[in-house]
Amino acid sequence: MPSTLPPIIAWDYQFAPNAQKSRNYLYRTHTPFKICEQPFLIPRPALLSLGITYRRVPVLSIGKDVFCDNASFLDAMQELLEREGEGRELKRGKADRAFEAWGYRSFWVALATVPAGLVSEELGQDRRELFPTFARPDFATLRQNGLSELRSMLETAEKEFLSGQEGPFIGGKECGMADLHAIWMVKWALYTIGVAKEPGFGKEAFQKVHAWCDAFPAHDDAIQEGQFLSTEEATKQIQGSEYACPEVGIDGTDPLQFKGGEQVSVEMTDATPGHHPQEGKLVGLNASRIVLQLETGLRVHFPRIGYAVKRA
Repeated sequence: MPSTLPPIIAWDYQFAPNAQKSRNYLYRTHTPFKICEQPFLIPRPALLSLGITYRRVPVLSIGKDVFCDNASFLDAMQELLEREGEGRELKRGKADRAFEAWGYRSFWVALATVPAGLVSEELGQDRRELFPTFARPDFATLRQNGLSELRSMLETAEKEFLSGQEGPFIGGKECGMADLHAIWMVKWALYTIGVAKEPGFGKEAFQKVHAWCDAFPAHDDAIQEGQFLSTEEATKQIQGSEYACPEVGIDGTDPLQFKGGEQVSVEMTDATPGHHPQEGKLVGLNASRIVLQLETGLRVHFPRIGYAVKRA
């Protein structure tokens, strides 16, 4: 479907559950995008060359606006698609933030279900500041309890979220932001790492959950065909684009009392302090978003929740 949006690039790799969440949105809204695939482990030279030191994936760009977290990216996409007026945005609901919180909790639960054989020593060391679970010496013993916790969450989805008769979505026949927020880690656990093959997790146990997952595209090699850009192509495209998002301004009543133009650093509050902060000039600060201007000309957006801002 033709789009009036600036070019969108996913700087990620498909195996990552957070990357699948943003891609679920783009596929469900029929929004064209390209992929500049990033290494599974750091460093990620393509991003570093653009001045982006934030290390989690996905990093997503809309024109010259870069989003370092799904929360700010999805909010921006909803606003842009609503402004476009083609009806491609997902339905909003009053409980969307509650489903978002539930989905985020499912992330931490599902991490423990990853088979120990998939977590090499190198991966454990790379992720220890982000996800300490992987670095635990007893990680291999956590899986059965993780499966038990995940099964409890699937029961909630099956019997409460999807209890209506119309299906397959939370609100019936129409996919909404509630689905997008709640399904990503469930789908990743069941299909990407194969939990659906475990006893008690198949379609016979969770018919509605599996139908829910089937309503979203499969994250396989076929769906990515023709979407890849080289680092050089992606860099040229982003640098040649225009800004996509309106300026948010600086909220003078914010408790931080920062002023526009100050050099600041932003880092995750759920990772080791000082772990790959992003520095830049503060150009936006409101109740929902932090925006930095980089020397490369890019604007980098972070959500307010989950990130700490300090003077650099």
